[in-house]
Amino acid sequence: MIELKSVLLEEVGPEWRKAEEITEAHIFIYVVSGQLTYRLNHEDIPLTKGDILFIPKGTLRAGIGDGIQMHQKFAFLFQSSGAADHTSIPLLAHKPYLLLHTRNHEYMKQRFSLLLQQWLGKLPHYELICTGIVLELLGIAAREADHADLPLKKLSMVATIQQYILDSYRGQIRLEELSQLVDRTPNYVTRIFREVTGQTPIDYLHQVRVYAARDLLLNSPMTIGQVADQLGYCDQSYFNRMYKKITGHPPSNHAGPQAIGQRKEEQA
Repeated sequence: MIELKSVLLEEVGPEWRKAEEITEAHIFIYVVSGQLTYRLNHEDIPLTKGDILFIPKGTLRAGIGDGIQMHQKFAFLFQSSGAADHTSIPLLAHKPYLLLHTRNHEYMKQRFSLLLQQWLGKLPHYELICTGIVLELLGIAAREADHADLPLKKLSMVATIQQYILDSYRGQIRLEELSQLVDRTPNYVTRIFREVTGQTPIDYLHQVRVYAARDLLLNSPMTIGQVADQLGYCDQSYFNRMYKKITGHPPSNHAGPQAIGQRKEEQA
């Protein structure tokens, strides 16, 4: 589990300098405005608005402003407590650092602002809220690092398809419909969707449906057949196969007591 050590917002002048020292914690920096340069293990790293810089613990670090304008940046410092964190938080595997430019500046700024507000306010349960926001920011950075080499146009097209599926997954969705949505051929849509997400649009549709089905089975009295119908599966046996393929368990494993009792009555 991660342990958050500090959250800060720095707004400093063009002559800002950071003396060289070894970092005692992992540091995640987000530049809101202006320009600056960090020197990490004797390598200069220029930063500008929208840049994310992850500095692992133990890095030799120094910093300097650009001598022309002030800059503003958010940062949080944290420790990692176990080997499992390096598996669940991919950024921890980046050595000697990770530099990337976010595609969603305003959202990152909003999440950092909330993180700082919670950290400074220290209202009840602030630690839990702060940890959740930090994990989200680390996850966003890891995803953007995975997609750093992909053109923005492809990412935008895939995001449009994903949002359409999320809005319409209860109905019948065909690949031809998705291709018309972005004005591309079905083969092209399948190829770029797989390139960005690692799965086809139809696989993604089944994944969304199955996890929606699991929530319904766990939290409602609906039977398996009723859930299958509601999520667009005309054939319950096909639904059962897809459910087991994605979750590793048959839907009956996740059906609540009310649903199981109702199903037995229907069978009787």
